[in-house]
Amino acid sequence: MNPIRRTIGPRCLLIALSAVIVACTSIYPQYRMQSAATDPRMVVIPWRTAAEIDGDIESAQMTKQLALDRKARADGRAREIEMNIGTREDASKDVDRRKNEAKKSGRASELLALESEARANKQAVDLLKRLKDLRKAETEEAQVEADRTDLDIRVLQMEKELLGKRTEYDSLLISGVGDLTLSSTQQVLRDLEVRLLQLQKERASASEKLASKQKDIVNRRMKLHNAQLKFGMPRA
Repeated sequence: MNPIRRTIGPRCLLIALSAVIVACTSIYPQYRMQSAATDPRMVVIPWRTAAEIDGDIESAQMTKQLALDRKARADGRAREIEMNIGTREDASKDVDRRKNEAKKSGRASELLALESEARANKQAVDLLKRLKDLRKAETEEAQVEADRTDLDIRVLQMEKELLGKRTEYDSLLISGVGDLTLSSTQQVLRDLEVRLLQLQKERASASEKLASKQKDIVNRRMKLHNAQLKFGMPRA
């Protein structure tokens, strides 16, 4: 047997074996990362950056403040309308008193004028009451939107918490920690995802409630507008 072949053979075998060991060692973490990306985490919840989430939180906070401002304005208008209703009702009482006097005195032309004024006052009071109810509905709608926006903020904050835990999980995965640590982190991820989905469901229900309030307001506005046109009353 050639002595050179006896010398090279074992050496080549040793080198080849070392290469296989290195290859296996490098493949194992990749396998763990791939299985972790598809198995332990629910990919139905998309990844978003912290900057995106922070931007949405800021926008939601602004939306809430606008809703509260709108509620305050609607409250103020409702109080003003309530005062106008009281003034109109006092005027109607005065007209009724003058009608009785004109009727007793036989002043027919004055009685006709007062009756016309009484009808106008009655129509005005009716429209003002509808307008007050509209302002109250606007107040309720604004509060519902503020409440829904609170849910938006909670959802976004939990989404950011989930992002942090996902990032932590990836760091642990790359660092090669033990399976027990990874399993514990995976469980936290699952719990966060379930809680986030439940919050998203609550937010969806709140959005449906808000949409119903908004539809009711549009219907009230349409009816009030038609009544104002019918009676030729100024719009407020």
